[in-house]
Amino acid sequence: MNENKRIINDYEIIQSFYVGEKEVVVGENKDAEYRYICGYYESNEIFERINDCRASNDYLDIMSLFCDRAKEQVELCKQTQKTEIGIITPDMYSPVDIYDDLTGKVVVKKIDNLRREYQNAENQLFYVTGGNGAKPNSRGTKVFGYSFASKKHCYIRRYDVEGVVDKASLPEWAKTDLAEIKKQIKREEKEVR
Repeated sequence: MNENKRIINDYEIIQSFYVGEKEVVVGENKDAEYRYICGYYESNEIFERINDCRASNDYLDIMSLFCDRAKEQVELCKQTQKTEIGIITPDMYSPVDIYDDLTGKVVVKKIDNLRREYQNAENQLFYVTGGNGAKPNSRGTKVFGYSFASKKHCYIRRYDVEGVVDKASLPEWAKTDLAEIKKQIKREEKEVR
């Protein structure tokens, strides 16, 4: 058996497209009642599956659905991004080193570690609230905080941090986003009490 093949529910994945939040896949099983399937692939440490699946024996029908779903993901990704914000360049931040405490700072994620559709300033910026990775000389790598793109609490790894941005030199849209994030943090703290 070829170890490079992806097999899910007895279907070999023969096409896939991953942009934005979902991966669209086409699978083939020559022995199944329906030879082809198209759906959204998802996985975690415990399971993998294909959601919202359609099956057919008509390859062109399935490929048409695959193309429609891939285009839909591209359009959803376009809708969530701010237009013309560019990227954060090295002249806009100070490099980070192991002695920096990142807590309460806006950091820049390494652009090369972001998927292509997320290589923009909004996805590069991250407001740090804590974590072992935020502390200087720490063994831990998790840096907790809020993504400017999603405004959701999540974490990144310290080795994904390129530098620290001076809050005063943030673009206006980023200052507005940071204010929103700080308001959200206060709301969440009140809910916990």
